[in-house]
Amino acid sequence: MKNSNHKARTGPVRATAGRKRERPRAARKKPTVAILHYSCPPVIGGVEFVIESHARLFANEGIAVRTIVGKGGDVHQGVSTRVVPEIASDGGPLRAVVGALNKGAVPNAFPQAVKQVERELKKALKGVDVCMVHNVMTMHFNLVATAALANIMADGGKTRFIAWCHDSTFADASYRRHQREEYPWSLLKQALPGCRYSVISKQRQKEFSRLFGIPRTHLPVFPDGVSVTSLLGLTPQVRAFYREEKIFDKDIVAITPTRIVRRKNLETGIEIVAAMKAMGKSVRWMITGAPDPHNADANVYYRELVMQRKKLGIEKEVVFLCERFKERIGRESLRSLMAISDMLMFPSKKEGFGIPVLEAGLADLILVLSDIPALREIAGPDAVYIPRDYNPRAIAKLAWSAFRKSPNLQFRKRILRDYSWPAVFVKKILPAILDPDSVWPKTELRSAEI
Repeated sequence: MKNSNHKARTGPVRATAGRKRERPRAARKKPTVAILHYSCPPVIGGVEFVIESHARLFANEGIAVRTIVGKGGDVHQGVSTRVVPEIASDGGPLRAVVGALNKGAVPNAFPQAVKQVERELKKALKGVDVCMVHNVMTMHFNLVATAALANIMADGGKTRFIAWCHDSTFADASYRRHQREEYPWSLLKQALPGCRYSVISKQRQKEFSRLFGIPRTHLPVFPDGVSVTSLLGLTPQVRAFYREEKIFDKDIVAITPTRIVRRKNLETGIEIVAAMKAMGKSVRWMITGAPDPHNADANVYYRELVMQRKKLGIEKEVVFLCERFKERIGRESLRSLMAISDMLMFPSKKEGFGIPVLEAGLADLILVLSDIPALREIAGPDAVYIPRDYNPRAIAKLAWSAFRKSPNLQFRKRILRDYSWPAVFVKKILPAILDPDSVWPKTELRSAEI
């Protein structure tokens, strides 16, 4: 039975091309964001974990965010959860209606159920500027919720909608019995009015472009991500540094675990970093130790290094962690710093051994070492060596070449740059929320069923 009053009908429909042009970012008030799905944690599922990550990212950015779900709880102290039981995948109090739809029948109670869910969702969406809808617009699990949202979208209210497409009933052969042409199933294969669509991969982009009959440019790819800070077990100290410095977006990150004393020859490292910057690379070099407060020359040396850093214009690139961290760097934080690094810079003039070289080797870092016997004994042919008559640019080129030849480091860097949650948030999610015209084409489109 088809709902004759439905506002987003089967067949060609016109999607909104974009709303009023956004104000300049400097003057723009941060929007209120809602994330809508059948459920959220503590319910366990892939999409649920993505929702939790999105919510945390918004909260950390200082953006008001709420989750609107059929089942679940609070996912973060800065995120509120609105539970609307009717939008759960089983329909909650509308279980009988949703169950009938899952068997291919549209019960007489369907129109009234849709109106009921519309009312509840409008309450939950009050004050929301942007609503990210995960899977509900492309999956058959609760077609009452899908139809209610389609009606709200077609009304053209103040809330802007983004359909976040992880999966599709019509692109999955295992859901063949749910691939029906009539309403409300037909909603799942259209680009509906009042909604912009995004996909999680180029594969999904291809599938939805074919399904909706729209150009791929109207289906930007917003990939899922990984929590690098959690997976690498970063300490709170290093986690904050990773985010503040946007380590995920740097071409190369180097580390020198050492105290600041002259024999460590840190001025050579500074010259090499300057050469890397001159090559057009974005660099961070972290020196972990501090000058000994009881060693007058160490403090003089530290001031000389600070002046050299300033003279070469690499004050951002060369980071003395004693300037950034209030607490001493312990073993766990040192391990965390190694985990976010690509390269060990160790230009020391004299060493009796070289434990940092062993630690860096276990962390699979590129080794850039002074050419002294103790370090050659450990690293052998597996390092870039800095000779006495070194040329900073030549060493920088050799280090970069070694880095580029490491498949593991290249893949790791791509994960950090393209799939870490901070990277996905900054490059994909925030622009979609704050400046949608920079993400979706402004031209109108038609959805053509095929």
